[in-house]
Amino acid sequence: MAKPVVFVIGASGNVGAATVTALSAKYADKVEIRAGVRNPEAADKLKGLNGVTLVAAEMGGDRDKLVTTLRGVDALFIVTPGTKDRAELAISTAEAAKDAGVKFLLVVSVLTADLTNTIFGAQFTKLERAVAQLGVTHSFLRLPLFVENYWGFKDTIKGHSAFYSPVDPDKPFTPVVVSDAGNAAAAILSNPIAHANQKYNLVSNRHTFKDVAASFSEALGREVKYVHVPYEAAKQSLLQMGFQDWQVDGIFELDKLIDSGSHIINQEDLTHYTKITGEKPTELKTWIASVKAAFQ
Repeated sequence: MAKPVVFVIGASGNVGAATVTALSAKYADKVEIRAGVRNPEAADKLKGLNGVTLVAAEMGGDRDKLVTTLRGVDALFIVTPGTKDRAELAISTAEAAKDAGVKFLLVVSVLTADLTNTIFGAQFTKLERAVAQLGVTHSFLRLPLFVENYWGFKDTIKGHSAFYSPVDPDKPFTPVVVSDAGNAAAAILSNPIAHANQKYNLVSNRHTFKDVAASFSEALGREVKYVHVPYEAAKQSLLQMGFQDWQVDGIFELDKLIDSGSHIINQEDLTHYTKITGEKPTELKTWIASVKAAFQ
């Protein structure tokens, strides 16, 4: 009996690559794994993974070609991109999947998908509504801020033993570690029937920026300080780093939800990851310990 075919489109990005890696490590004997990327020749981090076939596939590309590529696929993971038109790209991909006969759709969304008065919320409300109306069995993996965003603090922690943010350092929030997102997505794709028509708020742990400073200090053996900066100064810094204006404004909407103590960005229920995978999520100190050499 042929194995079910699982396809990850957007597989070269962080969440996509983590998902393909988890599928390869845990489910290669159970499912056929296809990793959809723009250029298979350039997908170096996916080459050589056990049971993984690289396939040329692009959201927003030739629709007829994408339909052909997706024929025979049982479960598709749409790793929604970071572009301003991401809702439209993901919706068109989901529509192509329906035309191709794909049986199950897993789609990346965000915790704030119900906040239609926010930039990211409006994008993902549109996406979730469109996917739900297709009549295809589906689930949404609602993701928060990523712990990996702390890589943005590397240079200032290395050079000045400090990092900078406009967020209230005492307010807790619930981010996710990318590998946890990949593990959860892989588990869902390996058994989609068990996750039909669900919305998962996937978070790894709860902490504050004061906790981040303390954890880096402990791991590095020296004091690392959190420096609270005005939002306007932080915006100029992000724009200089290459972020687009809409992206910065969307990020700051999330940051201000942290400041306000919103339960949406500080989830009460931290159990979704364990319910999906049967495993415990990654703790902040565990993640920092795994990367501390780069911050020395």
